[in-house]
Amino acid sequence: MSLRQSMAGLHTWGGLLPSWLLYVIILAGTIACFDKELERWMRPALHQGAESSMSADQVRDWMQRHTEGQKLHAFWMHGPSEREPYWRLGWEVDGSEQRHNHLFSRAGGEPLPETVGGDFFFRLHYTLHAGMVGVYIVGLAGMFMLVALVSGVIIHRRIFKDFFTLRPNANGQRAWLDAHNLFGVVGFPFHLILAYTGVVIFVSSYMPAGLQVAYKNDIEHFFSEVAGAYHREEMHQPAQPPLSLNTLIDQAEQHWGGSPAGWISVHHPDDASAVVDISEQSHQSRIGRPLSGLTFDAASGELLHEQKAPAGYTTYTWLAGLHMVQFGGTLMRGLYFLLGLAGCALLIGGVKVWVAKREARGGAGIGIVRALNGAVFAGLPLASLALLWGNRLIPAGLAERASAEAWVFVGAWLLVALWAVLGLRQPRRLLSQQLALGALLALGLPLLNGLTTEHGHLLSTVARGDWELAGIDLFLIVGGLLSALCAWRFAQPAMVKVPRARRVLVEEAV
Repeated sequence: MSLRQSMAGLHTWGGLLPSWLLYVIILAGTIACFDKELERWMRPALHQGAESSMSADQVRDWMQRHTEGQKLHAFWMHGPSEREPYWRLGWEVDGSEQRHNHLFSRAGGEPLPETVGGDFFFRLHYTLHAGMVGVYIVGLAGMFMLVALVSGVIIHRRIFKDFFTLRPNANGQRAWLDAHNLFGVVGFPFHLILAYTGVVIFVSSYMPAGLQVAYKNDIEHFFSEVAGAYHREEMHQPAQPPLSLNTLIDQAEQHWGGSPAGWISVHHPDDASAVVDISEQSHQSRIGRPLSGLTFDAASGELLHEQKAPAGYTTYTWLAGLHMVQFGGTLMRGLYFLLGLAGCALLIGGVKVWVAKREARGGAGIGIVRALNGAVFAGLPLASLALLWGNRLIPAGLAERASAEAWVFVGAWLLVALWAVLGLRQPRRLLSQQLALGALLALGLPLLNGLTTEHGHLLSTVARGDWELAGIDLFLIVGGLLSALCAWRFAQPAMVKVPRARRVLVEEAV
């Protein structure tokens, strides 16, 4: 057996078995390219820009009023920025490991109503909302993807010719194979880099034995030392009155020559050992996030430490930044978004090729694969649209509102999965109906957005030049129209193509 033949089996099964899981991971990551814009869309209070009148000290004062009598392990905050025009605040109660997070508008006041926000898709991308178990599953799927990509290159002898070949009117297997090859060649460097960096980001979690032995299971000490951060042990003595956070932020920005502050965190705020960490937020578009950070004594304001990460950790953050596309602006995020969709099309085409090759001879497992196709390939987009509908229809004052939105997502996906099982014997009709439902949900969202928000509808956002919000509605409209067109096409009776007669050459006739 040649190398190409052995790689063919590895590519087929190594790509098929995790394909539905990889589709979830890639599509969620694709949506997460615009997670901050989606966060704004899902919070109507942020639709219209407002002058920032809330300071770091006011954020801390609000937290102290609402945590009175509780001893905090740490709290952290982040001021408004161009893509995130709101204050972030979070804290952890000492000994409980319970974290509380709130968002405030620029103008301040009470926290914004709960919502899962764009962070829902970001967490779905790398944890599947299953904690560390999900991180390990995603890492395993990423390794499968690397194997499938490398083996796919080996088995394709005409990889560059396939790039220019697309025959949508050919028979089912040929058309899907052309699409699979085209999207595979177009996005190969991108998918290879993203799969590799996605695994590298959590390498310390996948291979923890060395650091567990060297640091005696003190993982926080490991990351603190690797990043060049500062840590001061708790003194168990009453804390002195804290210095103004605004003053420390001004000192940090002067130290950086005008660069704004990013995250501000205070450790052991109720103890004499309290320190304030302030990280730099660079104006420059960089792949790796800035590693400059200053640590001050919370009471005296004395500068205790300046973070200087070693080259190894700088390289790690560069790889992480390459994966998370926090550089290059909207253009780069749009490119990642399109290549992510190409990855989803690559997976769908590969599974369709597998089904088409086995339909004629009635291979085992076709029914299961068809059900999974309908449940996952259509289920995740439909559930995501249902989540956005839930965000607009669930009352803003409902307790545990974010959980209610998440249950809308889960419930919609389960219903689509049941629908896929019931309709697996008529896959073409099922696909047409699912596309029609997707078109209805996508086209209805901009209308619902206009009826439920005052400043977030498409006419308002376009008029004031808020293209981040307008882009979401425009994408929904374009996606809905494409889904409606595809639904109409699949609703038409399938044309049975008559094979062309073989030409008889003159030499053969003689």
